[in-house]
Amino acid sequence: MPPVLDPSKSQVDGLAFLGLSLSRKSEVGHPDSVTHQEAFDLNDVLDREYKYIFSTNDDGWLVGGGEPGPPNSYKLAAKDSAHVEVMRIGTYKPEWGGIKQEDIVEAINSGKILIPQIEVLPTDVIANPDNPPELEIRFDMVPNHVVDIADCSKPLPVNWALRFIHNQLFKHFEFPSRFCPGAFHSTIVRKAEFRSDDLRRNYFEQCRVAIEKWHEAGPQPLNNGWDVDGSALENPPEHTSGLWLFTDRENITHSFLPNFLPPYDTPEKRQVIADFLKEEWDEKALCWKDIGFREREVAAEAIRKAEARTRAEKLRRDMGVSEVAATDADTKEEEKKPEGEDFIEQYALVPLAALKDRTPSTKVVIKTFQEFIGDVKGAHNEATEELSLLFRELDL
Repeated sequence: MPPVLDPSKSQVDGLAFLGLSLSRKSEVGHPDSVTHQEAFDLNDVLDREYKYIFSTNDDGWLVGGGEPGPPNSYKLAAKDSAHVEVMRIGTYKPEWGGIKQEDIVEAINSGKILIPQIEVLPTDVIANPDNPPELEIRFDMVPNHVVDIADCSKPLPVNWALRFIHNQLFKHFEFPSRFCPGAFHSTIVRKAEFRSDDLRRNYFEQCRVAIEKWHEAGPQPLNNGWDVDGSALENPPEHTSGLWLFTDRENITHSFLPNFLPPYDTPEKRQVIADFLKEEWDEKALCWKDIGFREREVAAEAIRKAEARTRAEKLRRDMGVSEVAATDADTKEEEKKPEGEDFIEQYALVPLAALKDRTPSTKVVIKTFQEFIGDVKGAHNEATEELSLLFRELDL
C-alpha cells in the first residue's frame, strides 16, 4: 500500500502530482511528444533494439520520446511521459482524501513554497525490487548530510532542490492521500525481463557510461523556456527551471517558475536551505527524522548482520557445528531482517567484486556507512573491523 498520510481517510486513489518533467521529443519516439528539457537524452539508458531486454509491459519505453507505435514499435503508442514526482496529490477531491487544485495553485503562486532554479543530475540507474523490475533513473541528494552554513562557498549537495521543495510541500500541505513514491526517480520501463544475467550486466554497464558522461557536465537546469504544450515561453525570465502540476503523467496543467533565485551563496539563503534540508520524511513511521537517519539505520543493521555471522563462525570453531547447521543459524538471523531492508545485502555485505562494479553513487552509500560506524553502539568490535576491512579493500 502506498505510504499515504492517513490510509483510513484516503478513499480513492489518483495520479495527480507535483514534480519535474523530463519529456523530450525524439526522432525515435512518438511524434506527439513535447520537449520540456534538453539537458539529458534519456535514450542513452534505453535498449530500443532489445539487445539486453527480452520483454517489458505493454507500455514499453516511457521516456526518451516515448513509444512511436507501428511500424517502428509494437508496444502501446504513447508520447514521452518522463517525470519525477515530488509530491503525490492523488485527486483534487477532499472527500476522497485529496486536496483542491486551486489550493495547490494558490499556495505556490503566493510564494508560500520557495522554488529554486532546479538543477538536477542523474545519480544511478537501478532495477527496483519488483519482479520483474521497473528500471529507474535515480536523482538522489549527494552527499546526504547537513548543509554547511559556515562556508557559503562550498557547493550544495547534488539534487538538493528536490528535497528542499519536497520538505516544504510536506510541511505546508496535510491531506490524507499525500505521499511521495519512494526515492526521487523517473521510471524508464516496467516489467523488464532480461535475456540473460550477462546481458543484464551489459545493460547496466551502458547506463554507467551514460551516468559518467552526465556527471562530467554536472547538474543541469531542465526547463530552459518551454511552456506546458512545449512551445517557447514569451519573454521568459532568466530562470525558468521550476515545478509542474500534473493531472497524470501525460497531462500537465500548470508550470511554476522559480521564485527563490540564485545565487545560493549568502548566509541568509544558506540558512533557509539548511533549515528545510535538516530533516527527512520517514515514509514508514510517517514522521520527520534527522537527516541521514536511513544511513544510520542501515549501518546499524549491517553491523548487526556482521556480528551474527561472527557468532555463527565462532559456533563452528568452538562447538564443531556442521556447515549445514551453521547455514541454518545464518538463515534464522536473516529472518530477523526488517521488512524492506533487502538493499543492505546489495550495498553492505555482498561480494567485493560486485560492489566494485557498482556506479559512483553506490560508493557514496558505502562511504556513508563508514562515516556512521563510529556513532553506532558497540561499534568497536570484531564485526566492525570486518566492515572496516571491506571499506579499505574497496579503496573508499
